Amino acid sequence: MALCPKCNHVLNFWNIKAECPYCGVNIPNYDWEGRLEADAKNAEVAWKKFRKFTGNFKSALFGSKIRIMRFICTFLPLIALVLPLASYTLTLPFVNNSATNMTLLDFTMNTLLSLNWGGLIGLVSGQTVGSPVLFIMLAILLLYLAVVFGVLNFIFVLIKAPSLKATSNIVLCVGSTLCFAIAGILFAIAVGSIGNTTITFIDGSVQYGLFVGIALFTLNIVLNTIINKGFRKQRAEQE
Repeated sequence: MALCPKCNHVLNFWNIKAECPYCGVNIPNYDWEGRLEADAKNAEVAWKKFRKFTGNFKSALFGSKIRIMRFICTFLPLIALVLPLASYTLTLPFVNNSATNMTLLDFTMNTLLSLNWGGLIGLVSGQTVGSPVLFIMLAILLLYLAVVFGVLNFIFVLIKAPSLKATSNIVLCVGSTLCFAIAGILFAIAVGSIGNTTITFIDGSVQYGLFVGIALFTLNIVLNTIINKGFRKQRAEQE
């Protein structure tokens, strides 16, 4: 229920007249100048917030050459999807095809769906090659996780731009860098371990695409760290 703006009496739904039944004031016209001024102030505050929002968004993404560079470099690590991350030769009964060079995109489209997961789990539980196969599976999982972090990094660049913050971007890029690095280490350890057994079903090595991914995400860490310092200074000036 509404209240009379002058006497604060409760107005029932049947009080349909413009005048208050208690004090007789014309409700629509009561203190119209004050209400108009209040509406103007509210509109001004809302407009300032909108201008700050759009201004910060534009400044965070394109306010300087280094910020433009950061925005462009946000996409660059995804090139690791099409670069060879490892070279390998497989001889497994549950894989339909083998490839010389593995890109994450090619592995996803041509190998991942053809894997016999029951057979892989069986290998993981084996005493001879269980640990190396587990390391390979973890390495592949980390590569996908690095891509997820990379996509989230771009999303957070847009989300955090109006508030002039980049801490979450630094964390995500560090996560992607670590995922790439640990994946390469696990793959190298796994291949080396299998080579020392009598059951050699995989042979391979880490390729340059992995190092490109690490380098590009490291570049993003550096850019976001520099820009985050500028963001803190800019936020302090706006307070």
